[in-house]
Amino acid sequence: MKKIKNTPLLLSTGLASLLTFTQMAGATELKIIASGALKGAMAHIQPVYEKASGNTLTISWGPSMGESLESIPQRIKHKEPMDLAIMADETLDLLSPSGAFDLATRREIADSRIGVGVPHGRPHPDVSSVSSLKSALLSADKIAYSQGASGVFIRTELFQRLGITDQVKGKTVEIQGKELVGTALARGDADIGMQQVSELKVTPGVDYLGPLPDEVQKVSRFSAAVAQQTNNTTAASEFIAFLINPATRQLLVESGLEPAKSH
Repeated sequence: MKKIKNTPLLLSTGLASLLTFTQMAGATELKIIASGALKGAMAHIQPVYEKASGNTLTISWGPSMGESLESIPQRIKHKEPMDLAIMADETLDLLSPSGAFDLATRREIADSRIGVGVPHGRPHPDVSSVSSLKSALLSADKIAYSQGASGVFIRTELFQRLGITDQVKGKTVEIQGKELVGTALARGDADIGMQQVSELKVTPGVDYLGPLPDEVQKVSRFSAAVAQQTNNTTAASEFIAFLINPATRQLLVESGLEPAKSH
């Protein structure tokens, strides 16, 4: 018979909250497939959760969209072992018919805006208005974006809204797989880049300029769901509950994400 106990932890994030977890005999390893939008926040959330629960997290990062083998749709298609996944809502909607997830466990985690960054030390163009953003992009020799949700929007909608689709042809760089746009910027592969704010803000070697102007902004909702084929349903569900706890959400906000707002 498995022994069950409750382990409290006083979370010191400025929002003290008493958290409890069901601990089975022996620690559980939770396998998570997740969007890079949460990578910065997870650097702080993971050790807190592991200390509180006694469990460990093994996280496979990837873009919510795209055809690379590291993308979340491809990981699901190839049946990569997982206990839960966190991804853009539209991707979870598309994957729902696959039967990979217990949709009754689906929970909204956070909203994410697209931001703009440049390599550290480079001039900081104004991106606070539509006209200044347009000017900054036209002045750049190389513009980077990801294969994920933000990149799809930038490639298929943003350039068109700004009326610069033809002008930027030949100078865009699509960053492949799970690599962050910020990493490419820090390496000098582009002069300016756009990705989720939470990804740009935590990448070394990048100067974050600010979010896209509201008129051309896309806010992506990220949600989590427990895998249908998992032996760790309780632990996976409790981790999702941990993510939406008010104290934990403060860590999400500090990384550049926003609390998921009701539609």
